Amino acid sequence: MNRPTPARRAGLLALLLIALGVGCFAPAAPPAALARALAPALAAATPLHRVYVPVFTRNSPWKAPFGVQAERPLTLGSPILTRTAELGAGWARMGPISWRLMQPTEGGPINWDVLAQLETELRAVRQFGITPEVVIYDSPAWATINKPFATSCGAIRPEKYGAYAAFISALIERYGTPEFNVHHWELGNEIDIDPRLVQPNNGFGCWGNINDRFYGGRSYGAMLKAVAPVLRAADPAVQIWIGGLLLDEPYTTAAGKGRPELFLQGILEAGAAPYFDVVPYHAYTPYLNQTVDPDNAPASPWYSRGGRVRGKAAFLREIMAAYGVSKPLFLNETALMCPTDNLPYKAYCSPPADAFFQMQAVYLVRSFTRALANDVQGVIWYTINGPGWFNTGLLDAQDTPTQAFRAFKVLSELLQTAEYTGTVDYGQGVEAYAFARYDRRVHVVWAIDDQTLAISVPQSRFIAAVDRDGNALTPIAFGDNYLFLARFEPIYITLKP
Repeated sequence: MNRPTPARRAGLLALLLIALGVGCFAPAAPPAALARALAPALAAATPLHRVYVPVFTRNSPWKAPFGVQAERPLTLGSPILTRTAELGAGWARMGPISWRLMQPTEGGPINWDVLAQLETELRAVRQFGITPEVVIYDSPAWATINKPFATSCGAIRPEKYGAYAAFISALIERYGTPEFNVHHWELGNEIDIDPRLVQPNNGFGCWGNINDRFYGGRSYGAMLKAVAPVLRAADPAVQIWIGGLLLDEPYTTAAGKGRPELFLQGILEAGAAPYFDVVPYHAYTPYLNQTVDPDNAPASPWYSRGGRVRGKAAFLREIMAAYGVSKPLFLNETALMCPTDNLPYKAYCSPPADAFFQMQAVYLVRSFTRALANDVQGVIWYTINGPGWFNTGLLDAQDTPTQAFRAFKVLSELLQTAEYTGTVDYGQGVEAYAFARYDRRVHVVWAIDDQTLAISVPQSRFIAAVDRDGNALTPIAFGDNYLFLARFEPIYITLKP
C-alpha cells in the first residue's frame, strides 16, 4: 500500500491537532468542514498497515512475566509486599543467600537461622502466587580462589565443587517443599566481574578473570558440570539460572579490562550447556536529562544494536547460536537510574526532579514491552522499595507509588493473560507491539522520538484507549476510522480480534 508522504502526514497532524484543541482529545467528532479538509490526507493514511497476529492464542497456562526485587522484607502486611501484589507481579527475585555466612567453617554445620527472615518472606509471597527466584552468592573464603585478592569474592576452587553442590542441595531439599515452593535458583550475581574490580567480600559473583580469554567463563562452566547433576537429583523440577550477567559492553576495547562479554561463550566452551536452564542478564541506563529514548540513547555502547534490552538479548543469542544452543533469556535486573555521585548526573539527580520520574515510567513501558517482543521470558525491576539504588525504587521513601509504579500496574493489567503476537505498522516514527488474548488485542504504542504523530484504527474493531496511567482517551471519529496521537509517552489501544 502507498504510505502518505511526510508533507501530507504533517498536514493531517496539523488538522488533527486543531480538532483536538492543541493536543487534547475532543469529546465529539470534527465538524463537516474539517472532515472535508481531512479527507485527502485520511485517504492516504491507511490504518494498521500490518499486524502479525496468529489465528489462535494460548491463554492457559499463563504466568505474569513481570516482577520485582526488594531490599526490604516481603512480609505479610508490609507495604512492600502489598504493593508488589497490587502490581500483579508474577516474580520476586529474592535472597540473596550467603554461603559465607551460613557455612563459615569448612565441614561445619549450616546455620539455618541466617535464613529465618527469608523463610518468612517465601511463605508470604507464596500466598500471592508469586514465583520466587532465589540468588545464591558470596562463597566462603575457604572455598574460593581468594589469593592474591584476600577476599571471599572469587571463583570456587575445583576441589570445593562437591561442598558447593552439597550446600545447594541442602537448600533445595529444604525450600523445594510446598511450604516454600522454590525451584528457580540463580548461582551467583553478575558473575562476569573480576574480583580485582570490586571491594573485598562483596556480593558479586566474582568469577571473572581479566587474564583469561573467556574471562573465567570456562571455570564457571566446569562448576556447573559438577554441581548441576546433584541439584537435579535433589529436585527434578529445579531450574538452574547462571548468575545474572552484567554484560556492560558488546566489545570491550579498553586496555587491561579483558573481554567480560565472552563469559557466556566460556561457559559453552566448557561444554556446560546441558547443565543450566536460564540465562539472565541485567540492563541499567542512566537518566540523561533529555527527552530521548531512555534505553537507546546515542551515547550507549548498545546503540547500534537497538539499546541494552534488545541488544543484549540479541548478543547472547548470537553466542548461543554459534554453539547450537538455545536457552531462555530473562531480564532479571533493570531500571532507569538517576545517579547522585558524579557529574553530570549529580546536577539533576540530587534530588531528581519530576522529569526523571516521568522518564522512568517511559523506560519501564518501553523496556518491559521490548523484552517480551524479543522473546525474553520475563523482566524484574530493581527495586520496588524506595528511594532505592540511584533512585530506582517504584515506591518513594514513604512507600508512595511513583509514576513508574503506576506505569507498571497499568501495563501489567492490560497484558494480563495476553501473549505477544507481533509488531504493528502505524507508520514511520511509531513503535507499536500487539498482544493478544482470546477476546481482544492490545497495542502498546509510542512515538520513538519526542514528536507527535497521527495514527488511526478502524472504528469497527475499537474497544478502548488509555494513556500511560490508565486514563481513558477519547478518539476523533472520521469515516470508518478513529484518530489518535502517538507521542513520546506510551498509549494503549484495545481492539477486537
